[in-house]
Amino acid sequence: MIQADNLVTIMNIDDTTERNERILNEVQPVIRRVINAFLEKYGDREPYLRQLRVHTHEQTLRTTIADSKNPKYADKKKHYGNRGFVELIDDQYEDTILVVLRMEFHLENGEIRIGSTSDFYPFWVFYKKTLVLEMEEMIKELHKSIRIFTTQGVIEHEDFITTVGQFLNEKRKPTINFGTSIPLQGSLNEESLIDHLWEVYQHLSPVRHLLEKESQIHSKSITFMKLLHKDTNSFPIELFSKVYRVETEAEVKKIRVNVYKQEFKIYDQDQLITDGQMEYYYRDPHESIGVIINNYGHLFNQVRKVATSTSSFDWYIKKSFYQRGKYNENNENQLYRVKIIDLFKEHNLKLNESNAFFVGTYLGDSHTFTEPISKIKERLITAACLSADVKEFFVFPKGSSPVEAPGGEEDEDTENIVTYESSFDFEQIIDLVNQSGLTFSSEIVRDFYLNLTSLDDKHFVILNGISGTGKTQLCKVFANAVYGLDYKEDNPYMRIVPVRPDWMDSTSLFGYYSSFEKAYMQTEFLKLLLQANKEKDKPFFVVLDEMNLARVEYYLSDYLSAVESRKPIQLHNQNNLIDIPQKIEIPHNFYVIGTINVDETTHSISDKVLDRAFVMTLSDVDFSTFWETLDEKWKSSVQGEWRLLLQVHQLLAEYELHFGYRTMTEMIRKLHKNRTLPVDFQMDSKVAVDRILTEKVIPKIKGDERIALLLEDLQQILLIEFGIQSESYKHISRMRKELERYGATQFWR
Repeated sequence: MIQADNLVTIMNIDDTTERNERILNEVQPVIRRVINAFLEKYGDREPYLRQLRVHTHEQTLRTTIADSKNPKYADKKKHYGNRGFVELIDDQYEDTILVVLRMEFHLENGEIRIGSTSDFYPFWVFYKKTLVLEMEEMIKELHKSIRIFTTQGVIEHEDFITTVGQFLNEKRKPTINFGTSIPLQGSLNEESLIDHLWEVYQHLSPVRHLLEKESQIHSKSITFMKLLHKDTNSFPIELFSKVYRVETEAEVKKIRVNVYKQEFKIYDQDQLITDGQMEYYYRDPHESIGVIINNYGHLFNQVRKVATSTSSFDWYIKKSFYQRGKYNENNENQLYRVKIIDLFKEHNLKLNESNAFFVGTYLGDSHTFTEPISKIKERLITAACLSADVKEFFVFPKGSSPVEAPGGEEDEDTENIVTYESSFDFEQIIDLVNQSGLTFSSEIVRDFYLNLTSLDDKHFVILNGISGTGKTQLCKVFANAVYGLDYKEDNPYMRIVPVRPDWMDSTSLFGYYSSFEKAYMQTEFLKLLLQANKEKDKPFFVVLDEMNLARVEYYLSDYLSAVESRKPIQLHNQNNLIDIPQKIEIPHNFYVIGTINVDETTHSISDKVLDRAFVMTLSDVDFSTFWETLDEKWKSSVQGEWRLLLQVHQLLAEYELHFGYRTMTEMIRKLHKNRTLPVDFQMDSKVAVDRILTEKVIPKIKGDERIALLLEDLQQILLIEFGIQSESYKHISRMRKELERYGATQFWR
């Protein structure tokens, strides 16, 4: 017998550590005992049960106990620990875990919950018109005792399909639970619980069969897409009679939930022409692949039909265009369609009677293609490049046309409608920033996040620091992370506006009405501001790059005044302008970030501006982390030179004359490129470092007697490393003499 009342009283314990330890030591063993007895009693009758893996809540409880003893996490974890559970899961499917049966003792609610659970995606798939009958059949066969519920409450059987549609309209994807509950009270007979588990298991069979079917299809689709990950050898593609080389990265990176990318680059000899990526959408809700060229998607295709074929399947994709509204006023979609078909024919892509192009033949029984994967990717990337060229997102050089080829069968493709969802969830932001490969510490990202978001009605941050420390990169990677985008993706909610030295008033930002043109002269800043006023539920980011090249208080005064007063800015007084309002507000969703460098070409920033901004300094350079994130090909070729570059940097840093990530990256790339030359033409490694210090580091050294010791130490290092005849040694020697003679020195003469 189970004394349920004793277990429920555990919730009266306020101490997090003690409460979770009691659940671990008293509740979990009881549930495990019942589940084991269930498997023993019914495993022979239902052999499938013995194939399932037992998963428990125990590791999570141990983690909570450890965290509760750590002052750093204790407060966050104080409400953790209100249940115990054991579940039987089927994990034979790729990228899918099927929860077959779960027993949970929910102490806080005083009930035992028995059932299964699933994410929302399978029901999204079966909500489609062609499959909804199967979901209707599941509901019809589902036993009346089985409840359907989410965290928001119970869903009646007859309302289930309608509710799924409602969730889709509200862009929600809740976990769906199926099962029953009984009171956790008094003395409970374990044998009765075991029999109840069997009864619920049988009653859940309609749900299980539907989820198993979807898991099998999803698993085959993921297996198919992972097949495309393989074969990262370079291969040629021919575009407009010119042959290019495609290099594919081996790593497949997760860029957001259920979306992965594999980057590639297109070269003409050693010259990079453009880059792109294969994107794999594991759930959308169907599985799809996309081919992105120059940050724009040009080819998307659902893969279920080909992936689930049981024999030989000829994979064809029909390329379509989906311009909308004013972008299709002259039937551009059809014009693009005609052009792309002609280009497919010119480039020897095999077409069928519907003008879909042939990708390859897939053998479903052996999960392979009849040709190398590189050939499949070649056709996909070729088609995407031609689409990019047709729409002029990236125009390739033109040559003579290839010969036409015949066709086969169609597989309609699906163009993605891009939607952007924003979130200021810090854990998501820091995760995406870390995935970008850029070298920003968590402390910097956190400070930037707080500075931008701590004030609800004002978002103005100034980033100060030496050149090359990634100020502009930080802005971009952060804005993209807010939208769940990869660092390299184009973000329509972010603009980088270079500041010009001739900006003297607010028209540089807000534009002006030209009486000569009879039109309003718009700026990028104003365009983004107008859009921010239309979409007030979305954050908009504008970066004023090198903002102190002009006097900030001159061109930014109207903005600062409007933010403080919350009054609109007067743009014009014309009554005949339709697109541009006479006045405009600075909405709460408008984020302004300025980057500054301080040198002889820039202006100081007044207190009026500084009082209205958070000022961050990005001068600290973490080359240890930078080195760890470098590609192995760079690290292996410049290992020796790195030591000296780091030594010089550390010496310069003591005098605030050090260099940033940009300079270090460019130096490393030149040193690596030198190593790729034929041996007879390579510079000696020390000569190469000597040259690169002369070209990238020493030109920025200048100062008065305060840098005398720096020059002395630097001269000694250069003498030891390169000798008296080296270029860098000669320059530093000359600068030391000038410092002694004139009291100041610089590289330039």
